[in-house]
Amino acid sequence: MAARPTPLRRQPCSRSSPLRPALLQLPLLPPLLLPMLALASLSLLAVTPAAAFDFSGIFGGGPTFGQHATDELTDDDFDDFVKKHPVSAVLFYAPWCFYSQQIMPAWDTASQKLLLHDPPVQLAKIDSHKYGSVGDRFDVSAFPTMKLFIDGAVFEYDQDLGRSWQQIVKWVNRHIDRDHVLKSVEDADHFLHDNDLFVVGLFPDDSTASTFLKSSRHFSDVMFAEARGEVATQIGATLGQHVDLSCETIRVGKSPKNTKEITLPREKMHCTGQPRNPQRPDWTDKYEASVAGDILTVKRADHPVGWEQNLMLRCCNEANSVSGPLTEVKPPAVAMFMPHDERFAIYDGDFEDLHALDRFITSRRTPMVNSFNQDVAEKIFEGSNSEHLPGLFLITMKEEPELEATFRKAAKSLRGRAFLCVSGRTSHLERRLSALAGIEDDFTEPVLTLIQPRSSGLEESKDAAHPQSPPHHGPRKFRLDTKTLTEESIIKFVTDFEADALKPWMRSEAEPTAEDMQYEIVDVLVGTTLTAAAEEESKDVLVNFYAPWCGHCRKLEPQYKALAKKLKHVKTLKIAKIDATRNEVEGLQIMGYPTIILFPAGKSPKKHVFYRGNRSPEDFIQFIQEHATHKFDPTAPAVPDTPLTDGGLDPVAAGLIDPSEEDL
Repeated sequence: MAARPTPLRRQPCSRSSPLRPALLQLPLLPPLLLPMLALASLSLLAVTPAAAFDFSGIFGGGPTFGQHATDELTDDDFDDFVKKHPVSAVLFYAPWCFYSQQIMPAWDTASQKLLLHDPPVQLAKIDSHKYGSVGDRFDVSAFPTMKLFIDGAVFEYDQDLGRSWQQIVKWVNRHIDRDHVLKSVEDADHFLHDNDLFVVGLFPDDSTASTFLKSSRHFSDVMFAEARGEVATQIGATLGQHVDLSCETIRVGKSPKNTKEITLPREKMHCTGQPRNPQRPDWTDKYEASVAGDILTVKRADHPVGWEQNLMLRCCNEANSVSGPLTEVKPPAVAMFMPHDERFAIYDGDFEDLHALDRFITSRRTPMVNSFNQDVAEKIFEGSNSEHLPGLFLITMKEEPELEATFRKAAKSLRGRAFLCVSGRTSHLERRLSALAGIEDDFTEPVLTLIQPRSSGLEESKDAAHPQSPPHHGPRKFRLDTKTLTEESIIKFVTDFEADALKPWMRSEAEPTAEDMQYEIVDVLVGTTLTAAAEEESKDVLVNFYAPWCGHCRKLEPQYKALAKKLKHVKTLKIAKIDATRNEVEGLQIMGYPTIILFPAGKSPKKHVFYRGNRSPEDFIQFIQEHATHKFDPTAPAVPDTPLTDGGLDPVAAGLIDPSEEDL
């Protein structure tokens, strides 16, 4: 199967190679060992199933694949496991993948360590090659893949961290140990000094604050802290002062000289000499900061030379510059501080409503209008978007100040309802966004599109209408005409989306004419016709999703035509194809080519059965017979000979010529 041209994160074993020879899974070896290894591998392939490879006999102590300490999950108990263990991690592996075998001992050790955590963290694993539908739901594209599940949010392991048990434990701890306890005003001062984006909870002594703790685990980029009792009251006053003094981080940078002057954003500010950027233990730098008007002067106090670190200092308004009463945050309260927009907000919802608290934080962790970049993309399209807020994108070829001004006006009414972003079309990431939005390269007009990211995979499993949820759900897209764009029309656009009153925008080729189909033995579908054809209740429908440039697809084409010709007599079966690079279908995102899906006859919405096997007509027929609703005889009934006027046979009726075959 050919992968999509958009690069995926690099991993050792691709899902597109379901059975790799053992030699391809091993590190480079000395030339003298290769003949011995080849013989050993061929012997293993001859007598052992792929799921039972064991390299310890070749190398004397390599990783083996046998019984392990962590639970082994299946597609039947996966959802129950995640529901039973709100904080858990799952290893998606393939038995044939050497690297999956290699990580097993570290995964088992990490499991034993994390069971000692308070509360315990349960680790499990699933054969994602055997239970491919589970891997499809969670976008598992290679093996091994590790994912952490926390109260419905899903986080993927960063492959750059390494694969020791220590790194796995550290990864889990980084996501679950999110709530810092403030025991004094001094603790609060340090916390405020060290962070820009953070949430502080102030609670009475008898409060469990369990919802606050759960929410802290849903955001890897937001810091959390809490205080209780009398200390919470004292810290509330400190938070109010922090709000009124409008503190912010000033980037001073490097200096070849002993002193450096920086222009501050406003007058009447006070700056501390304590560096805000990370400091190494062996650094002895000490700084003095003084302010005159709006000029900050920084001097290195421990040495008469300059400094090489990118120095950052904290500067706040002077206390006497604040007019009116000071802000006071009284417990119980949850307050959020951010380096953008209004810089401070107090949560006014139910402290036990996790959904509402998550939405409050999600809507303020980024500016009301973002410039599209990698960080913003991850917040919208990856597991940290626990509220699954859609992205509303204004995509332009050039600067459009009037459109952007209208877009920003609407942003104030859409906070907490969508991520708003402006994007160009020049960088690689921006071009990927344009492709996702379905914008052709030669289209130059501004586009306003709302993109709904796919859910985490947990929600799909709960859909009663889909006992086996369709894999590779692509994001749904909606468009609003920018020629008559107003603040009101943008707000109504989002409101209609929330009410499910919008029709998704789909890319599609023109529908083929009767003349186009005259000599096609395989039905040709496009984006606007696939759903109706595939969901036809009376027919089993087999569809080949292909790419014109794909060599595997070209190799499959004659076999697929032969299948259609062989089963042409089966009236309950439709065999079709669609160019998946030029057509989109709601509910499907094709991850590789060719992808072949059977839609068994029955009531809509139908289940999707993915074909994974050899690509001969005989193998296809066996697959269809096994999964189709209507059973059939693959042998066509005999067709009586049609004589010609000269006593010969009609070559078409006799099967010597097929009208759909190309004239070469």
